[in-house]
Order: sequence, then C-alpha cells, then structure tokens
Amino acid sequence: MRASKQFTPIELDPENWAITKLHKEQKYFLEEVAQKSFESLRTRYTTEADLYRLLEQTTSRELTRITSDPWKSDPKDDRLFWENMASSIQTDIAPSSLLKNIIARYLDEIRSDFSVKHYQLIAKSVQCILVNLLKPKCFGFGGKGERWTRRTKRLHEKFHITGAVDTLRALAKQGTIVLVPTHTSNWDSIIIGLAMQQLGIPPLSWGTGLNLFNNKGFRYIFSKLGTYKVDRRKKTIPYLQTQKDYACLALTWNCHTLFYPAGTRSRSGAIESDLKLGLLGTLFEAQAKNFEKYGTNAKKLFIVPIVLNYHCVLEAQQLIYESDLYEQTATVIKDNCCNKLVLSKNFLFKGSEIFINIGVPLDVMGNIVDENGNSYDNQSNKLDLYKQWRQLSEQTGIEKRNDYVNILSHKIVQSYYKNNMVLSSHLVAFVAYELAKTTEGFSMHLKKMALNHTTFMTALAVTYKKLRMHYGQEKIALTPLLMDGQLDAIVADGLLKLGIYHDTPPLTIDKNGDVLIQDIWTLLYYHNRLTGYELE
Repeated sequence: MRASKQFTPIELDPENWAITKLHKEQKYFLEEVAQKSFESLRTRYTTEADLYRLLEQTTSRELTRITSDPWKSDPKDDRLFWENMASSIQTDIAPSSLLKNIIARYLDEIRSDFSVKHYQLIAKSVQCILVNLLKPKCFGFGGKGERWTRRTKRLHEKFHITGAVDTLRALAKQGTIVLVPTHTSNWDSIIIGLAMQQLGIPPLSWGTGLNLFNNKGFRYIFSKLGTYKVDRRKKTIPYLQTQKDYACLALTWNCHTLFYPAGTRSRSGAIESDLKLGLLGTLFEAQAKNFEKYGTNAKKLFIVPIVLNYHCVLEAQQLIYESDLYEQTATVIKDNCCNKLVLSKNFLFKGSEIFINIGVPLDVMGNIVDENGNSYDNQSNKLDLYKQWRQLSEQTGIEKRNDYVNILSHKIVQSYYKNNMVLSSHLVAFVAYELAKTTEGFSMHLKKMALNHTTFMTALAVTYKKLRMHYGQEKIALTPLLMDGQLDAIVADGLLKLGIYHDTPPLTIDKNGDVLIQDIWTLLYYHNRLTGYELE
C-alpha cells in the first residue's frame, strides 16, 4: 500500500503519548536506569578489587579521549570530573559509590528532553523545508498552479511511503513499535520522524550521535525531540551498560522507538547485512521484562524493518571515502558538504524524491506479525509468543536468546533486500559502473570516462530484465517508473536525479551523446545499492 494522504493521529492528546509520560516522570525513569545499570555491573564485578580495576580503566580511557579527541559538545567540566575521579580512586571512598557517580554522570550526558511544542514546530518546519527541496518549482519558480498547490499534496507527490502502512498503524495501537531502518544519511531520523507523523504515529525515541550536537542547527533540532545521545568515542563498560539500559527501559515504558541495527551509516552505500546483535538483544531483553512483569497481558514489541532510498545522499562523497573500499584515507573530503549545498543553486531549482518502504513487522523472536499482533512461524502457523518465551529454560536461556537474536537479524536483512526500492538513479549508476569496470584501462583514479550509449542501453536492458525477474520472485521492489518498463524514460530520469544536489553529478551525457562518468567514487556509492542481487 502507498500512503497518499495524511492519516488521523492514533492518539490526539499529546499528554497521552508515551514519550510525554516518560519525560514527565523522567526523575523516576533515570533512577530506574541507574539502579539497573549499577546492579548489572555489580553482578559482573563482584569484588572490590574487580571494581577498582573497572574504575581505573574507565577513568584512564576517558582522560585519554579528552586529550586526543575533544568535541564542542563535550561537557565544560569534562576534564575536571575525570581528574577528580582519578584522585578519588586513590582514596578510601567505596568503589560502589564511585561507580554510582560515574553512572549518574553518563546518564546526565545520555538523557533526552522532550517538548510537545518543540516537536510540533520542528515537524511543521521539516515538512515545509522538504516540500520546497523536493518540489522547488512550487517555491516561487513555477506557474501559479504549481506554486500554490497544497503543501500536503506536494509532499505526497515526492515523499513516497509504501508497504505495510495499515499494519504499522494497527500495531502502534496495541504495543510498542520499534522501527529498524537502513541508515544512509544524518537526515534519516528526521525523514523517518516526518513519515511517522504523516502516518499518525506518536513521536519516537531514538539515539542520536553526539557528533551531530557539534553543529548548532542539529543541536537545536534534536534538543527537545526525545532523542537520547550516543557518543561513539566512548567504549567504557559503564557507559555502554548505561546506554543499553536507557534504551531498554524506554521500551518497557512503551515508547515507540527508532533503532539503527547496523549501528552507523552505510559508508559504501550498500544495503546493510552486518547488524549489531547487541542492539537487537536489547529488544529481546525489553520484551522479556514486559513478560516477567505482566505475563500474558504484557505489551508486545513489534519490530518494523524499513528501507530508505534517495536519489541523492548529501554525504555520499564523504561516506564512500570513509569506507573500506577507499584506500587513500588521507585524502578524505573535509569540506562541510551541507554548507556548500545550501548555497548551491541546485537546492533552489532542482527537485528530487524520497522513498520509505515499510516491511512486514516481526516480533523479537523473528516471527512474522499480522495487524492483530498475532505471531506466525515460517509455515504460517499461529504462535503464542509468551509461551514460546516461557519455554526458554534457565539452562539454555542465554544460548537460545542469542539464537533468536540471530534469527531476528537474519529476518531484518532479508526484509531490507526484499523491500529495497530500485530507483532509476541507482539502476543507471549500477550499469555505468559495471560497464566501466570492463573497459580497458579502467582505474578508480580516472577523473572521467565515456561509455558508448548503445552499449550502455544494451547492458541496462539485460540488468532490467534480471530486476523484473527478482521482482516477480518478491526479492526486490520497483518504483512505478521502473514498473512501466520504458527504458529511455528510466535512463532520462536516472541521469537527471542521480546525485542531483552534488556540485558535479556522477553521470551526464556528453556532446557525443555518450554516458560520461564524472566522479567514479561517488558513482560507486550509488552503484552499491544494487549489490547483493547477483546482477553483475
């Protein structure tokens, strides 16, 4: 199904949103997180000697981080706190007390704030900005008919939400939704947030990289959206435990949540296949806590895979240079891509599209879920999730839990590939790069390369035929343009929109009518969206 309208909110009163309730009771929530983290760490570090070693290791790593990699968003008293902690470890202060101080410190850094007014302001602003970026002719440059088209209609023309829309809305009324999208851009969370607002889903809780708070604009946007902070520089055991428990308990408070199971943006541009099992284990733990507390009446967690696709990823050039595919890491682009692009005329005169494809929801054990919240196995047999959970004995519980987490990870990746929406831009990028590789004298250091137009169209026809076969087997998704099958129209659209906001588009048509590669590395980035389907 495609969402071609703005849905009525599932819960009209913001006071009844789970995220509003959590932040009204934030003091008690944070106390619960602190207690859980402390107990978990004390279970792992039982003796005072073990605890002292943990404290010393944590303090040493934090002081090293402060010296080697300071950020603007770091607390002003960062060094002072950890130097005082280092001194306190040498005194007779109880290590348990010091551990509680560290957990409290981390919680203060991680915790989020939420304001209904701020959320509503940002939602309206983002919608307005996206409308005018995706369809700029309406921003004073088109005819009157285009310019004054209703904003919501213009958004739906370029902001495509497809897939299990009705199921998602139905499940949001019954339990806790956990969105697990692919991760491409720093804008993904905002895009997902807007998509959910269009579907009438209450605001989400999610973790935002602390690095974004170095930017004043992002810091303002995320300051009161219920986004807790994730500092990927910090690898200390107390920090990771506190962060994990914060996310876990937010789920038990029934906050709809956004998780990026790959952990970070895809540097290569490819669909993610290596997911963080620790993050997915948090979902299993939250469901277990609900079952332990409420039994058969416990609310379920519904895991919803989502695939995001863009014709242009603003950070594409930076990301591919940061990937394992790029050898010369010393020459990473350091320019602020977004600042350059905001000034670019491309933003004012060129439009694009965004595709959000919602997969079939799953439960924490990887079973398919219908719109009534019922779970089904691979043979479509109805399951009792609570009974299935109870069958995990204490002897095999951890091992079995890991098995189910692996199953869930596998099912999410399967959904990613199945619901990956092939864009015209990705198709032309894939064919161009694959053709370039077979050309004599090919090198990733070449600045430009021309491909014969006839050869290009022949190769594209072969690739398109394979894609249609995959589509018929429900292994991939196609946009309406690709479904029409007019190859000339697909190529024209793909060349027009591929990297449309970049200063130099990866592909263009030269004066001889041939396909000209202008940026081989950026082309590779967009090409990679179709790897993993044996199209080569």
